[in-house]
Amino acid sequence: MSSQVSVFLPDGSTRTLPAPCSLADVALNIGPGLAKSAVAGKIDGKLCDLSCELKGGEKIEIIVGNSPAGLEIIRHSTAHLMAMAIQDVFPGTQITIGPVVENQFYYDVKPPEGIKISSNDFETIEKKMSEICSKDFKVIPRVVSRNEAISHFQKLGEKFKAEIVGDIPESEAIKIYEMGGWGDLCRGPHVPSTGKLGAFKLMSIAGAYWRANKDNDQLTRIYGTAWANKKDLDAYLHMLEEAKKRDHVVLGKQLELFALIPESAVGAPFFLPNGAKLFVLLQNYIRRKQTEFGFREIHTPQVMNVDLWKMSGHYDNYRENMFFTQVDEQQYAIKPMSCPAHVKVFQTGLRSYRELPMRYAEFGVVHRNELSGTVHGLTRVRRITQDDGHIFCMPEQIQGEMKSALRFVRDAYRDLTFEEVRFYLSTRPEKRVGAEELWDTAENALVEALKSEGIDYILNPGDGAFYGPKIDIKVKDAIGRFHQCATIQLDFQTAGRLGASYVSAANKPEVPVMIHRAVLGSVERFMGVFIEHTAGHFPLGLCPVQARIVTVKESCVEWAEQARSQLAALGVRVDTDFSNDTLSAKVREAQVSKIPFMLVIGDKEVENRTLTPRYRDGRNRDAMSPQAFAALVKEESGVFWGLDVNQH
Repeated sequence: MSSQVSVFLPDGSTRTLPAPCSLADVALNIGPGLAKSAVAGKIDGKLCDLSCELKGGEKIEIIVGNSPAGLEIIRHSTAHLMAMAIQDVFPGTQITIGPVVENQFYYDVKPPEGIKISSNDFETIEKKMSEICSKDFKVIPRVVSRNEAISHFQKLGEKFKAEIVGDIPESEAIKIYEMGGWGDLCRGPHVPSTGKLGAFKLMSIAGAYWRANKDNDQLTRIYGTAWANKKDLDAYLHMLEEAKKRDHVVLGKQLELFALIPESAVGAPFFLPNGAKLFVLLQNYIRRKQTEFGFREIHTPQVMNVDLWKMSGHYDNYRENMFFTQVDEQQYAIKPMSCPAHVKVFQTGLRSYRELPMRYAEFGVVHRNELSGTVHGLTRVRRITQDDGHIFCMPEQIQGEMKSALRFVRDAYRDLTFEEVRFYLSTRPEKRVGAEELWDTAENALVEALKSEGIDYILNPGDGAFYGPKIDIKVKDAIGRFHQCATIQLDFQTAGRLGASYVSAANKPEVPVMIHRAVLGSVERFMGVFIEHTAGHFPLGLCPVQARIVTVKESCVEWAEQARSQLAALGVRVDTDFSNDTLSAKVREAQVSKIPFMLVIGDKEVENRTLTPRYRDGRNRDAMSPQAFAALVKEESGVFWGLDVNQH
């Protein structure tokens, strides 16, 4: 009687198959559909090739191509496919590393002397890649010794690969994945055969240096993308085209929102009147919500003595991201965040447990020394305005405050038109302060708050702040991209490190728990995301200019000016176009500027003291008085009405 192997599936059920048995056999046993879509698997939580044999008793999972893990494997395998094709098209090319990056992959290669690979060669390389896919070569892992691997790559003239092997610890197994007589060094796993690939496109090309050192060989970096099927590939390419149209840097210039001026520090944009208005409207919306949730606004200095940052732990754990300056021969730091300053505000009086929780909020301007190559538009800047909030509370108040913070975030993103929000629980990082028991307590508190609010979350291990775990919140924009904005962090460390305390019911000093909370996160970054999410068609209540009065002829200007004055007094943000252009040209200009309403004034409107609204999509409304139009704007603005600083 032949032996059998039993394994446990994710749903807890068991499958028993004749031995020998691989992950691929289990997938086929479950069903031909699963076997067709499977690209790899997990054995007791560890990623494995489908060819991995099972001993029995393992917990297994089959990974399909359109899952996040499956897509990463497809992209990694496609990077190998691309490298194989490049070496076939350009013999003598050396390959280095080919990692997966978000939605894409790249491979750094060194063509032979005198050969330059450009985007003009993409079609030829893709054709060769498709040819390899059609041959459906098996992808076979081969475990070799360090000496075998070095010898193998040296014989092929692959000096970079030989160098990589030399850096691998002797205790680590070395694998070479082979397909169609071609092999590449890799930990794996990979798809079982090249026939599992095919939905790919080469995207761009750039320069790079070996090991990111400008003194080393210069390489050619080729980017590509790969998906489980052509439909998903086409959808991604369409999204990229749509993203180009929505680029916030382009729209920022077109809509006169902000400017990137060379004389400023890189990463410090200039906000023009329209952008400054949007900036203030977003701030005032958050101010209104903060009042609703019990926060009081404060303001703290941007420059503080470096001793404060040493006490808080930022100097030891965040110094490389900070800016420093000298004042009266003492070293000061430009604040990278507002947390220690809010602790100092808490310490301005003797605090009692009866006063807790205390909730402070600040639109704190902070500076962070981002790498020059990462700075971009509004989404990655060095001068940051955070909608910072800090809650000082007792341990027994944590659950209530965390739930309130989660509701604040959900309310705000719903109002700001983001329909899908994802929550990520980021746990203790390698570089951290505080006892492990406190980290256990803090992480458990976040889990309980999420569960009590009925929020599904994704675990993001090791990505917490150095002083505590956090909940990161990502929003899905109109074209399907996710963006990190809000964060809620639980902190048992900072207040104590800075000597903050309150008098407990037992008349003893106790250290308060801090909850750090930002909803927009960085106002600048959120604006960049929001511009692209809306494509510049902001909700009416957040539009810097809500309406533009356009006149048919010069004799209409007097009434138009009176109407503008009345509308402004009623809280409508309105400008005018009294130029000599034709009416159609004026309307077209307003549409390009994405102004929600054009208010047409001709002879009839002058006679009746009315104006005729036209939506930016071309729909017309009946003529109405300025008062009726202001009421319409108020109704359509919803929660965003009255956010101007001069409105109450």
